[in-house]
Amino acid sequence: MTGFLPSIIDRKSFRLGGIGLGSVGLYLLLVWRYSLSPSLTDPRASWASMVAPTGLNVAQHLAIYLGLTLLYLMALRSLAAPNGDGPLPGHSHRQVRLIIITWLTCSGVLMAVAPGGESHDIFDYLFRGRMMVEYQGNPLVDVPKTYGLSAPYTRYLAWRKNVDTYGPLWEAASAAVAGSTRQVARWLGWWGEYPASCPKSPESCRLLITYLSGYRLLAVSLTGLSGWLIFIVVKRSRPALALQALVAWLWCPMTLMATAVGGHNDAVMIVLLLVSWWFLQRQRPFWAVMALILAAHVKLTALIWLPACALWIVWRWGWGRAFKVGLASAAGGLILSWLLYAPLGGWQTLPRMLHERSLYLANSPWRIFNYMLLNRWGWQTESARQLTIGLANWLFIAGALLIPLWMFNFRPKRWRDAQITLGEGNQVLWRALTAISILYLLVGSFWFQHWYVLWALVPAVLLPDSYLTRTVLPWLAFGALSSNMAMSFLAAMVLKPGPSIINYTLPVAMIWVPTLIAISITGLAQRRGSILGRNNKLSRQVG
Repeated sequence: MTGFLPSIIDRKSFRLGGIGLGSVGLYLLLVWRYSLSPSLTDPRASWASMVAPTGLNVAQHLAIYLGLTLLYLMALRSLAAPNGDGPLPGHSHRQVRLIIITWLTCSGVLMAVAPGGESHDIFDYLFRGRMMVEYQGNPLVDVPKTYGLSAPYTRYLAWRKNVDTYGPLWEAASAAVAGSTRQVARWLGWWGEYPASCPKSPESCRLLITYLSGYRLLAVSLTGLSGWLIFIVVKRSRPALALQALVAWLWCPMTLMATAVGGHNDAVMIVLLLVSWWFLQRQRPFWAVMALILAAHVKLTALIWLPACALWIVWRWGWGRAFKVGLASAAGGLILSWLLYAPLGGWQTLPRMLHERSLYLANSPWRIFNYMLLNRWGWQTESARQLTIGLANWLFIAGALLIPLWMFNFRPKRWRDAQITLGEGNQVLWRALTAISILYLLVGSFWFQHWYVLWALVPAVLLPDSYLTRTVLPWLAFGALSSNMAMSFLAAMVLKPGPSIINYTLPVAMIWVPTLIAISITGLAQRRGSILGRNNKLSRQVG
């Protein structure tokens, strides 16, 4: 019997399955604590409002996130390959199925969690999607308050007085989800113009849950597509690490929370980013740039990776071909962009959107700096805002150029003489993209939300054996999730509302301190291991 069990299921799969079951159990605890349907009675629901705002509840929620992070780290280490350049390990098909089934189970469980604690963005998505489908409105021009508080689901919104901050590709996807949800609701007999909106009408709340499920299913489906792209990109150059890359993406607690709970539209942008990098790996630079341009028409954030990709094209193919690719993609991108924006009011909608977004700072060191300018040094509001945002932008732009120039060895004698394989070049590119993502979160993002960690995770999982992927980013995700939760409870328990240096410093500290602690601990452990190794070597030599 002892020898028979490994023939049915190998030990690695058995261990991975146990980790997956543990994760499912912890996500079920979140469902038990923050169930979806009861939360809709409070349009402004938060983690703290759905349970009693007590220290015990904070500790229990924190323990869940900590448990999920530790299980995730165990999963990454259980699939670590001693030689990332070898073939796929044995039983790979079985393990792929196990990884996907576990991810789908966790996603299905989390779809029963209330979105209000994670973020209210999904309510803005569905309202603006309905705005286009039901009212023929334009979310890049019209604001939700135009429709008044009597419009269904207005009270759940986070952004009532602002135009949407996303691009036409997202608006088209959102309208498609809203239209499809309406059709499904009609098939089920749930569609109707109810005299009272949720939370006053149970029928309206049932329809709201249907809309929420539609947007969550879109995010989960696209996350699975991203997982497939990650798997084939890593498999092409380092096949032994493909399974680890798949787990690094699909099982990350941040990935699951941001998609199955929050339904964030970053999932659309991320698919297009991975398509762009897939084209670069297969030496199709024009199509890579076009895919990146499309990603920017979901969220302008995608442009932060453009300098690195452009410099890599120069490094790989030289200035001549890079110039031709640049001209062709610029012409194609401008035409494509005009066609996409034209039905929504054209490019003239962009200045208002950019201005409105720049009015807000949150969860970043720049918010603290802005507070100091206003309250300690007596700056005018507009001057402080311009300096804060301008400095963040220019520092990031400088870093986004310097990082790839340094990592790609842009020194004249090295351009032609450097002997580097295509696979090694791709890994340099993934490292540069990850470094730029981290730089953006640290320096360029004056408005930081916890799911932005995904922007660093996506290029990082293409290097699943890296220190960043296996140590830094798991703890950054833990810190970001914990900060979002803890600030919800602290605001209800002890913090005073309004501007305060404590209110602005605490979330930044909670986001980054766990990562700094993890880096310190692993650094000390590596140093101790190095010292012990040298001592053992000396002992053997003496002996």
